[in-house]
Amino acid sequence: MKAASTVALALVLAVSPIHAKDKFAPLPASVLAAKTVYIDNQTGHAQITDRAYDELTKWGRFQIVKDAKGADLVLRFTANTKGRPTPPGNDIDISPTPVVFSVRDQNDNELLSISKDQPLHSQTRLDIDELKKRIEQQEKGN
Repeated sequence: MKAASTVALALVLAVSPIHAKDKFAPLPASVLAAKTVYIDNQTGHAQITDRAYDELTKWGRFQIVKDAKGADLVLRFTANTKGRPTPPGNDIDISPTPVVFSVRDQNDNELLSISKDQPLHSQTRLDIDELKKRIEQQEKGN
């Protein structure tokens, strides 16, 4: 009996850290209630807007608007180029430059920030996926 409970405790301790990384502070209610978003691409690469638009369209949760003033949320992409080399041929698919993705309200308050040191094109998809995951987890009460 003691061995079984020891094994069970070891299993719980081993599995808990895996799920603990998926726990986040709750998103503000304004993020969950948002219906419209504006993509604010400050990276200097138009492909980021295209990829964000594509991912958001696939998700289907938000209407994408053409003006930040008409959006509930602003999804801002900025490139952290400090001390980073320019990729060969300025190719964003192999760029070592990380992107910071932030979700902002109408008053430019940062509600969420994500940065995943990945090439720009991959990171755009990962950022939108992370936002989706966090919203869906919170809505399910996880």
